Amino acid sequence: MALYKRNDIWWCSFTAKSGERIRCSTGTSDKKSAQEFFDKLKHESWQQTFLKKKTRHTWDEACLLWLQEKSYKKSIAGDKSCIRGLLPYLRGRYLDEITHGMILRISEKIKARTSAATANRYLAFISAVMNRAVRIWEWIDRKPAISRYKQPPKRMRCLTAGQVRRIYDELPAYLKDPFMLSILTGLRRSNVFNMRWEQIDFIRNVIIIDGSEMKTGQTHVVPITEAVRQLLSRNARNHPVYVFTTSRGNRIGRNFHADWKAALNRADIQDYHWHDNRHTWASVLIQNGVPINELQEMGGWHSIQMVQRYAHLSPYKLAENAQIIDRFIEPVTILSH
Repeated sequence: MALYKRNDIWWCSFTAKSGERIRCSTGTSDKKSAQEFFDKLKHESWQQTFLKKKTRHTWDEACLLWLQEKSYKKSIAGDKSCIRGLLPYLRGRYLDEITHGMILRISEKIKARTSAATANRYLAFISAVMNRAVRIWEWIDRKPAISRYKQPPKRMRCLTAGQVRRIYDELPAYLKDPFMLSILTGLRRSNVFNMRWEQIDFIRNVIIIDGSEMKTGQTHVVPITEAVRQLLSRNARNHPVYVFTTSRGNRIGRNFHADWKAALNRADIQDYHWHDNRHTWASVLIQNGVPINELQEMGGWHSIQMVQRYAHLSPYKLAENAQIIDRFIEPVTILSH
């Protein structure tokens, strides 16, 4: 039986020349369209058997296999978001049908309703999936050229000591110490808000962040300074598990944004986000002579490139390097007199 109906949808069933039994939905209730689908499927099966042509795979298959193989990724939620956003454009498309022009049109539509940065995230995901389809799965022979949009340099907003004080004074009580800890350690918001007492080692004077909670996947150790010790100690009786909680004793969630923004407005601080506390911490260290490689280790960055944005803030190493040429030219200067 080549074609048959199931719940008003035509299905097809046949045995390929290789002996494989193929049974699938045609996806339509129209018999003529179903017959065309069936004929095309049989033709492709014949080509694969006698002409040794590769089996064609769809974007949907690629995404499903990607999710299975990349389930360990910390950013898998972002991948799923990209898949959902691309479904209206690529659902059912064979990978060998996806061209540079098609991708360009998709990215232009995404960019028009969002931003160049968002469009670039989608482009990066398409590129990664297509690369894997070429190099690992061997589903296609090559991927189309994919170029991304130029973006302005990433913003880097930092506070002065006076601005830190103004924000601190305006924050509600439950956010004061988390704010100060992020300024003192450069820890990300999730690491601060989710910090547990089991991570605090007052004997060795360190805070230990497990790799599962770090972007790099590696355990991160933060020294406890005297200021950090005092801050942690005054929160010791607040909660048996978590270091910081709301006034009601609950974990601090995303609803902190309203209180945070209100405090910024009262402090007359514009264009500043919680993550910028990390920039403030890094800028203070680099401006006071901490080398880039040591800052990378202190901040738990994955690569030195992530820290290079702060390099221009450090005049110390540049001044030190500039003295080299002075020492080199000094004998010449003496001989010229």
